[in-house]
Amino acid sequence: METLNKNAVNNGIIIAIIGLAIQLLTYYAAPAMLGATWYGILIGLITLGIYIALTIDLRKKTGGYWNFNQALRGIFIMSLIANVITSVFNFIFYKFIETGAYDKVKGYVADGLTSTFEKMGMSGDEMDKAIEKATESLKAQYQPTALDFLKNIAIAIIIGFVMSLIFAAIFKKNPPMFAPVDEVE
Repeated sequence: METLNKNAVNNGIIIAIIGLAIQLLTYYAAPAMLGATWYGILIGLITLGIYIALTIDLRKKTGGYWNFNQALRGIFIMSLIANVITSVFNFIFYKFIETGAYDKVKGYVADGLTSTFEKMGMSGDEMDKAIEKATESLKAQYQPTALDFLKNIAIAIIIGFVMSLIFAAIFKKNPPMFAPVDEVE
């Protein structure tokens, strides 16, 4: 159990480091991508792939077998560590280091949504209201208050737990009930 917890913490740190590296690289090198829907989907798929790979890695590190409870605990610890590190980093980064991030990202998101809504045939007033609502919701991430931080981390933990339940059901692997018998000739 101690090995499971230790490995889950290590994998959670790896997830956080990879996620933060992608986030910072995008923010500084190609911030216009932050407003693109395809980029959000791509990042979601990359994150899912990382979680799957590190979940399989975690199971291997624990001997290749784990029941549902062990899988749930290990995956949730991994997710919890990744979410806490990422949330704390984002709060500090956007609150104290990049204080103008909201205005920067808001423009890219508004441009991306305008393009998407125009393709959908949305009228000007509807589009303006939808864009205003969407960009207003960005404040919780890019201009976070202490309450926003608590909300963001609570939501991340809940989503992480639900994801952990699903992954535990998928990736549990019980050891065989009986050892294989070699046939004697």
